[in-house]
Parts: sequence; structure tokens; C-alpha cells
Amino acid sequence: MKLAKLHAAEWLYGLSFLLYLFGSSLAHIENGTELSLWLMTFAITITVATTLLPLAGIRWLRLEPQGSRWGYWIAMLIQVGSWTSFTWGMFFRLGRNMTPFHTWIIITTLLWAVWLLVFSYSRHGRSS
Repeated sequence: MKLAKLHAAEWLYGLSFLLYLFGSSLAHIENGTELSLWLMTFAITITVATTLLPLAGIRWLRLEPQGSRWGYWIAMLIQVGSWTSFTWGMFFRLGRNMTPFHTWIIITTLLWAVWLLVFSYSRHGRSS
């Protein structure tokens, strides 16, 4: 069995997801404290930068096309959805409306997990 070589961008995506999970768990436990907001925002910022900087010419983050291109574009659409749901969650947190905040953070976590699975499978899954 051949092991897949992971790119630097894939490592950043994985680490930022773990950071986001820690921040969102902290947000649910401590009801949206400042530390949890910073951790989640930093994780989102890493993901946005990892996705958009290659468009600006940062070559070491550019992913070579491999696997399913349809899967890749579906994953990118889900990723933008997770960014949007996070923005809505922060909007509700700013207004101190905690019930929708928690709901949108859960939606963001689920979208991000689905995005990461679709993204990974579209790049490294078996094509038969």
C-alpha cells in the first residue's frame, strides 16, 4: 500500500481544523468566552489564507491538481459555506444572542468536517 504524501496546505488545513474544534468546544463549554472566539477566528484566518494566498502567487501553498476536480470544487463550495456560517455566528455573538451563536458554531463545525472529508477524499481517494 502506497502512502499519500501530504502537501503543506493540507497540513495547515488539518491543524486549523483541530484548532477550530478546540475553540468551538471551549465556546460551548464557557458560553463564547473571548479565548474561544480568538482561537476559532485564528483557525478560520489560517484556512482563508491557505486557500486564497495561492491565488496571489504564493507557490508553496499551491496544490497540484490531483484526484477528482468535481470533488475539489464541491469541497471549496462547502468551505465557503463554513466561512459564511462562522461569520453569521460571530454576528450573533456580537449581539450577545447566544442561542443562535451556538447553533451557527455547530453548523460551522459540521460544514468544516464535511468539507475536510470531501476535500481529502477528492484528492487522495481511490478512483476506480
